[in-house]
Amino acid sequence: MQELVFGLIGGTALLMYGVDKMGEGLEKASGDMMRKILSVLTGRVWSAFLVGTFITALVQSSTAVTVLTVGFVNAGLMKLPQAVGIIYGANIGTTITAQLMAFSFHFKLTDIALPVIGLGFAISYFGQRKLKYVGNAVMGFGVMFLGLKILNSGIPLMQQSALLRRFFEEYASNPVIAIVLGAAATAMVHSSAATVGLVMILGQAGLLDLKSAVCIMLGDNIGTCITAQMASLTGNTSARRTAWAHTLYNIIGVILAALLLPLFLKSIVVFTDSFNPSGGIAAQIANSHTLFNVLSAVVFLPFTKQYVRFLELIIRNKGETEDTPVYLDRLLLDNPTAAIKAVASEMARVTDIARRMLEEVMNAFRENDERLLEKARKDEDTLNTLQRQVTMYIVDLSKHPLSDKQSRAVPAMISGINNAERIGDHALSIVALAEEKIDGGLVFSEEALSDLKRMHEVIGTMFDLTIDSLKRTDGSHIKEVESLENTLDDMSREVQAGHARRLEEGRCSLEAGLIFLDVVNYLERIADHIFKACLSGTVMAEATHNGR
Repeated sequence: MQELVFGLIGGTALLMYGVDKMGEGLEKASGDMMRKILSVLTGRVWSAFLVGTFITALVQSSTAVTVLTVGFVNAGLMKLPQAVGIIYGANIGTTITAQLMAFSFHFKLTDIALPVIGLGFAISYFGQRKLKYVGNAVMGFGVMFLGLKILNSGIPLMQQSALLRRFFEEYASNPVIAIVLGAAATAMVHSSAATVGLVMILGQAGLLDLKSAVCIMLGDNIGTCITAQMASLTGNTSARRTAWAHTLYNIIGVILAALLLPLFLKSIVVFTDSFNPSGGIAAQIANSHTLFNVLSAVVFLPFTKQYVRFLELIIRNKGETEDTPVYLDRLLLDNPTAAIKAVASEMARVTDIARRMLEEVMNAFRENDERLLEKARKDEDTLNTLQRQVTMYIVDLSKHPLSDKQSRAVPAMISGINNAERIGDHALSIVALAEEKIDGGLVFSEEALSDLKRMHEVIGTMFDLTIDSLKRTDGSHIKEVESLENTLDDMSREVQAGHARRLEEGRCSLEAGLIFLDVVNYLERIADHIFKACLSGTVMAEATHNGR
């Protein structure tokens, strides 16, 4: 009994560690490519589905791909329909590990576990850069095979254990309990592949029949959703919808498979007999994992639009306050390109709030509306809070390995968010001037109000171009914004000259004139800060387009 228990503990630990090390090595070896493909080549649902399948087959970690997808959606770098397509594909790509395990049993690859570990160690020890990660992945394969070999050697002891046989006969034979068991086990170990490997061993030991093994496998697909759910806890509504897209997709698929269990079991047997008749129950379990995820994707793909609408309907906005960053996600800090794009998106949002604040102030100035001034004060508080949070995120990003261009983007990002916040400071100064105008009952001439309106319109265009440039992270409007900033400087001089004439002609009071000049100066400074924010966006664009 002691030998059996120790073998189960040690073999399971090696299996889990091997799967984890294999996935980690493959993920790091292809990490940059994986993230770039995920963020660029996922325009439509079908392309997202194929990308999800390919990337997960490459890195052998649906959890890593799904969690990264949640982060991309949270950062606004990917839309929900594309994320759903990736999830469909990720579930299929991850089944290759189970097929590899079944293959290793059939061709006794477990016997070469130690040489594979030695080969992986040699590659990792002597290799450079990505070769080290490849070596770690190879070592992971070897450790996984070693764990399977130890577990496989314990089959005779398992067969002799009355306790194990009684447990599986009484509990695992119940489909509902088997599904719950699979879900719980996978949620604990965060690896459906490791659980499927254990099920194969138990199946070969005769402790599980195909029906019980398949039910546990169905539960695995539910348990693997726990990591994405945890990743979405601090995310926005879109991130939570992505996590639930993964969870509900698997739950609905499991329910359908359970309702059609006899037919599903028959299809597994037919499929295995057609392609691998000598594979035994291990091949049947691996094929059940693959067939389930392929059939689920086939069922869901035509109805993706309806599925996305359903998610949007049941998962509402959770009342996120405006002073909480929407696009920043700590999951992206290990991917500087995506993190910089997230900062650009957040900076665009902050700049948009600054634009709204200025619009409220200028309307209040013209209409003597004190309610708008109160709204502007609240916007300024929001800008201050967001500036602090975005800056902290940028500082955290700077602590990660960055390329030269990405390193140069760090001070540019800090400068950009500071410039956006400074716009709010100047707008708040205009709030005080507006209050002075209202309290003093001062009247501005139509010409003066028209001058301020013209300047505000130019600044509004600068805002639009800068926000669009930040959202697209391409720096495309920098020359237009610079030209408008020069135009505003000329306009400021022209307006001040016109004001001097009005004073000489007695068409403007001294008190109103002083307030007018101060407003003109603040508008000119605001234009300077908009241009500097746009300039920061060009540095960020260079870092994201040529990050490596």
